Amino acid sequence: MDLNFTEEVMYTLPFYLGPLFILATINFLRKQKNYRLNDTLTNATIALGNLGLSFIFLLAVVALYTLVYNEYRLFELDQSNPLIYVLAFFVYDFLYYWNHRFHHMIGLFWADHLVHHTAENFNFGVSIRISYFTELTMWMTFIPMAFMGISLEVFLAASYTQIIWAFCIHTKYLKKTPRADKIFNTPSLHRVHHARNRQYIDKNYGGILIIWDRLFGTYQRELEDVPVVYGVRESYPSFSPLVINSYYLKTIWQKIKCSSSVFEVFCSVFAPPAWLPKNANKADFYSLTAKVRSKDFKPKDPLICKRTKWTAFVRFSAIVVVFTYLMSYFGELPTLPLVSMSLLFFWLCHFNGLVFDGAKVGLHMEAVTQLLYGLILYWAITTEQAAWVTLGTATLALISLCNYMIYRTRTVEPVALAAEPQHQTTT
Repeated sequence: MDLNFTEEVMYTLPFYLGPLFILATINFLRKQKNYRLNDTLTNATIALGNLGLSFIFLLAVVALYTLVYNEYRLFELDQSNPLIYVLAFFVYDFLYYWNHRFHHMIGLFWADHLVHHTAENFNFGVSIRISYFTELTMWMTFIPMAFMGISLEVFLAASYTQIIWAFCIHTKYLKKTPRADKIFNTPSLHRVHHARNRQYIDKNYGGILIIWDRLFGTYQRELEDVPVVYGVRESYPSFSPLVINSYYLKTIWQKIKCSSSVFEVFCSVFAPPAWLPKNANKADFYSLTAKVRSKDFKPKDPLICKRTKWTAFVRFSAIVVVFTYLMSYFGELPTLPLVSMSLLFFWLCHFNGLVFDGAKVGLHMEAVTQLLYGLILYWAITTEQAAWVTLGTATLALISLCNYMIYRTRTVEPVALAAEPQHQTTT
């Protein structure tokens, strides 16, 4: 089994990050505010983590799907018949609806899917803001296609079609499309799905087709008098991908600690997100942010100076370099560099998140960064790796240290957002 993902990185990384940064640059040049730097780089770093882990998890998913198709398929379908792709499209879209709905209805699945919904700007970057572990919760819904006799190649064609559509509908620029809204999941309908407004929550689960929502009572069009406000009711506490990916798992653990029976423990994990144990104090689970009226809600956007933003961008560039090398040689790396690079990747993502939070990041954060670079450099020197690996590691470590020194000498201290007005009435 080949665990080097060189080709996968080469083909998917430009597709993931290219359109995002092109559109963010256009947005910046037009002096628009739909692609904030903190939000955009957070989307990108979450996407990289998802991409790397998906490369690994999908090996098992593909192997399982192939096994079921080869050994347990119930029907012999002609895979060369063009109609098989039509069948796969409709079956996949139907299963996607229920998979998506389950991710909103089941607490453990919501812990995974919540990552996608924490974005408080709505743009193409949200389409790649996907949990690290999404492949672990997605696969089981689509295994029935293998039992039906739909080959892996046809399944992947249907899957990629959905992915491309999902990317295209994460936009604010295509306004109302009333005719298309009757059949397809359009940008307008998907904006509704991403809203924190109470009228819009848990609506429009469809992938490409919206007919399933119409059939099963979850359809909601975008209303003229209720502007969409993006995000989740609770907002989220950080721009750190690690915090965002583990955010709701902490809530599940709190529910478990409040549980007084095995049944309540089970419900803490699998019941809908709104469910609470009988003895739970709602104040421990719902902050004042959840009570803020949608029209008064402001996205999390701590003020940081331009110099700090530049240091964050430099750090993000290092994240991309580390990710590319790690995944390209994943199967060949010994334990020391494999673990060190993996930890370095996630550590730098977390580091940037804290910077965007407006936190004053201490020297210990950079010390850990230098330690991880040092371990990689030690491996490169002692095993006589190619000169470019040794020199590149040393250069990245030096850039990181200089970058941190520039960050600490910034002239404008970050300040917290002003307190948001709190209201008991919700819209």
